[in-house]
Amino acid sequence: MAFKYLRDNLKHLKWVLWFVVFVFVMLVFVDWGTGRRQKSTAGAAVRVGNHKISEREFLRNVRDTERRFERMYGKQWPQIQKRINVAQQAAQQLIQRQLLLDEARRAGLTVSTKELRQKILSFPIFRRKDGSFVGEKLYARILRANESTPDMFEANLKDDILLQKLQDLVMQGVYVSDKEVVDELRRTKETADFDLIDVGIDPYLKTESASDAEVKAYYDSHKNDFKHPEQRVIRYLVVDTNQLRRLMPVSEQQIKKYYDEHKADFRQPEQAHAAHILIQVPPGASPEAVARAKAKADGIAKIARSGADFAMLARKFSQDPGSKSKGGDLGWFGRKRMVKVFADAVFSHKPGDIVGPIKSQFGYHIIKVEGFKPARQKTLDEVKDQIKFQLLESSAAAEAETRATALARKIREQKPTTDAAWQKIADADPVVNLDVTPPFTKGQVIPGIGRNPELVKTIFAAKVDDIGGSVPIARGWIVWQLKKIIPPGVPPLKSIQSQVAAAVVRQKAEKDAQNQAAAIGAAWRGGADPAALAKKAGSRVIPVRQHRWGVAIPGIGVSDTLDHAVFAANAGQVIAPVDLGTHGAAAVKVLTVKRLTPEEIAASKAKVRQRLQAERANALLGAILEERQKNTVIAVDNAVIQRFAPKGNKG
Repeated sequence: MAFKYLRDNLKHLKWVLWFVVFVFVMLVFVDWGTGRRQKSTAGAAVRVGNHKISEREFLRNVRDTERRFERMYGKQWPQIQKRINVAQQAAQQLIQRQLLLDEARRAGLTVSTKELRQKILSFPIFRRKDGSFVGEKLYARILRANESTPDMFEANLKDDILLQKLQDLVMQGVYVSDKEVVDELRRTKETADFDLIDVGIDPYLKTESASDAEVKAYYDSHKNDFKHPEQRVIRYLVVDTNQLRRLMPVSEQQIKKYYDEHKADFRQPEQAHAAHILIQVPPGASPEAVARAKAKADGIAKIARSGADFAMLARKFSQDPGSKSKGGDLGWFGRKRMVKVFADAVFSHKPGDIVGPIKSQFGYHIIKVEGFKPARQKTLDEVKDQIKFQLLESSAAAEAETRATALARKIREQKPTTDAAWQKIADADPVVNLDVTPPFTKGQVIPGIGRNPELVKTIFAAKVDDIGGSVPIARGWIVWQLKKIIPPGVPPLKSIQSQVAAAVVRQKAEKDAQNQAAAIGAAWRGGADPAALAKKAGSRVIPVRQHRWGVAIPGIGVSDTLDHAVFAANAGQVIAPVDLGTHGAAAVKVLTVKRLTPEEIAASKAKVRQRLQAERANALLGAILEERQKNTVIAVDNAVIQRFAPKGNKG
C-alpha cells in the first residue's frame, strides 16, 4: 500500500503536464500524429523519433492508465469502461511524454545523481526513522515486490524530475499582469443576485422586412462583414473502409488460425464476486476521525458476522454511492480491477466469509465474499465475432490503401478535370465514392474529411487541377484534385443578397427588442409588477442567484455585456436595456452585489497568479509539442494496441 501510494504520487508529476494539454494531445495524436507518418515500429509498440517503447512498457502504461481512470470514475468505471479506448490513450500519453522529454533534453536540462537521491529520500518508504536511506537490499526488495527494479524505477523518476524542470523553465518565461490577476479573481469570487426579463428577437424577425435600398445600404456600409480569406474546393475519391468490411470475406479457418495464435489474449483470469460496506476516511483525516471510522466499521463487521442481512447493512451504513443502493454488491471482478489490499483480502478467503474491516485509500471495508470463477480460456465461439471484426479491420485498411494507390496511379495517367470524368472512375469500384467539398479556408477543418493540417497545407500549396494522394482519412483513403481557388475578397451583392437581407432584418429586430426592454425597465423603475410586465412582453422573470462572471444564465447563455452591467450596478438599481447580442435585450433589477475588497484581492493574488502562469506555461508547452511532432516520426503498432486493449476498448 505504501509503495502504491508512492507510485501514484510520482505519476502525478507527469499528469501536471499531461492534464492541461490533454485536449491538444487528442487533436494532435488521435490519428497517431499529423507529422511524418511511418508504418513500421521496428518491433516496438510505439516509436517516437529514435526512441522505441517496448510492448512491456506500453502494457504497463495501459494498466496504469486504466487504474487512473478507475480512481477517477470510481464505481461508475465498469459502466463507462467500454466507451474509453484505454490502450489508445496510453499510447498517446507515451508519445506526448517522450516528446516532452526530448524537448527537455534539447533545452539542456539534466538530473544529477544528488537530485535523484534527494527525490528518492523524500518518500518515507525509503527512509529509516532517523531519515537515512533504508539500504540497497531493502530498497531493491521493495521495488521487486512491486514488479520493478532500481534501474527501472530510477529511470522513470529521473524522467519525472526532468518533466518538472521543463515545466518550471517554461513557467519562468510566463508573465501575468496585475490586471489579469484581479480580473480572474473577480471572475471567480464576485457574485450577484438579480432578476431579469429578457426580450428575444424572434417575434420581430417575423414582422420586420428589408427593402432593396436598405439591403444595398447595409452591404455598402458592412462590406468587411462579408469579406472572406482565400478559399479552396477539392473533388476527391474516397475508398470507404466501412463498405469494404461488408464485402470482404473472413473464413472460419482464418478465425480459428487467429484464435490459435493469440490464445493468451482470450484468457480470462480468476474472478471473484463480493459485496462490501465502505466507511470513508477522507484524505488527510485527523487521527481522531480515522479512529472513529475504524470503530464504526468494527461495529458493523460484528453485526454482519452475527448473521444480519449484509445487503440491508450496506444499504443503511455504506458510504460507497456506487454500490450502496445495490446492497453493496460489486459484481464479478478480476484481481487487478481492485486495489491490491482489497483484492488480496477477497481472493484469500472463501465464499460466505465476512472479511475485515480492512483499510484502503478509500477508507474501511467490510467485505462479504460471494463466490469465485476459476481462470479459464474463452472458447472460440465466445470470441468469434471479436476476432472477425479485428481481421476485417486489418484487411479492410490494407485493401483500402491498395485500391487508393491504384486509383491515384490511374488518375495521374488519365488526368480527368471534370466531375463527370471523376464519377466515371468512381463507378468502376462499388466501394469508391466521389465527393466535392464546399469552399474552405486554410484554418478550417475540411468538410467531410476532418482535421488534417498537413493535407490542408498541401492543398493550399497546389494549383488548379493538381492531383494529390493517396491519403488516409477517418473514412478510408482518398485521392483528390484541386477544383477551384476562390480569391479573398467580398462577394458581389447579387450572390449574397439573401444573406445581407437577413442581416438587415436581424439588425431591425435587435433594435425593436432593445426598445421593448427599455420600456420594461422604465415601468419597472416606476413600481410596476415585473411578472405582469414580463407576461405582457411574452417573456418571463428569470431569477438569477449567486451569479459569477462568465457563467451561463439559463435561456440566455454567457453575456459579457450583462456581466459588466450587473457588477457595475448598485443593489436595487434597474438596468435597461442590456444588449444580449443575437439573443435580444433585457431589463435587469440588481438585488445584491458582492464585490471583493482590496484586502481580499491582496490575500489571493499570489495563488491566482501562480495558477494563471501554470495554465499559460502548459499552453506554451502544447504549442511546442505541436511544432515538434510535425518533424518527428511517430509510429504505432496498431496490432499491439488492439492486442493489449482491455475488453470493450478494442476497435
